[in-house]
Amino acid sequence: MEISDITRVGVVGAGTMGSGVAELFAESGYEVIWYNRSEVGIQRGLARIRRNQQVLMRHKILTLTDAELALARLHPTDDLEALSNVELISESVAEDLALKRKLWSKLDRLCHPDAILTTNTSGLSITSIAANLSNPERFAGMHFANPPHLMPLVEIIKGDSTSEAMCVLLLTLAQHLHKKPVLVRKDVPGFIANRLHVALLREVLHLIEAGIAFPADIDTAVTNGLGLRWAFTGPVEFMDLAGLDLSKVIFSYLFPALSDIKDTPKVLQDLVAAGKLGAKSGAGFYDYPAGRAERIIDERDDKLLKLLQLKSNSEI
Repeated sequence: MEISDITRVGVVGAGTMGSGVAELFAESGYEVIWYNRSEVGIQRGLARIRRNQQVLMRHKILTLTDAELALARLHPTDDLEALSNVELISESVAEDLALKRKLWSKLDRLCHPDAILTTNTSGLSITSIAANLSNPERFAGMHFANPPHLMPLVEIIKGDSTSEAMCVLLLTLAQHLHKKPVLVRKDVPGFIANRLHVALLREVLHLIEAGIAFPADIDTAVTNGLGLRWAFTGPVEFMDLAGLDLSKVIFSYLFPALSDIKDTPKVLQDLVAAGKLGAKSGAGFYDYPAGRAERIIDERDDKLLKLLQLKSNSEI
């Protein structure tokens, strides 16, 4: 299959990731058959897409006409059979291996034999998800960074049976979506981005649990330090610029002091046990009265778009 052969895309799931991926493909000109098992989920997803489009229009990235045309390309359905005629499927259901395997067993029976099959898992094994597929060569990970309608990164993950041709095609497709794709050559848990992300979060939770710093101070250190630095210079290039001899010295005394805990830290376990699940429950490390989470996300997206524009200008 060639890129030009892809005109209809099936998106499974209407949560934050599924709706964002559906929006991305629709705004990129593809007809999107958007499956979710409940109408309520689809309506929440549509509301989320409309909010996303308002931000894009505010930044003059999307016109009202283009927003309406994109919405017209979205075809919501609760009938899985509707995906039988698409050239590519992107799945974004819950991070549950058994659930994903069950879903893909159904999709394998009904989808076109040449269809491209992708999962947007955050870190589950691509090989394990594809274990029961009749043709795992056409199955790969296509992991969009959150929020997928804004973030440039897309990880293409090669399962043990994924063909090289499929990887090349998906890398090209991501570029057609104006994304910055990377190829994950081995199917390891978490791939690239989430391994780095979770490694940092493990140290964050250690700093909180040990009473070394409060959550707000840690967030300030990242948003005003590491986050800004890494937006333009990745960690590997940073080591080169700083000097590898300096890195070697710092690592020699700092590595032994870092957290290497293998279980979920108690501070997080206690919050979950108390029902403090973050923004969705009204409290986590911070309190979230009505409307606060939405305001934070709107402000984040505004700032993110400004930063992305700056990065784009610097790369010209």
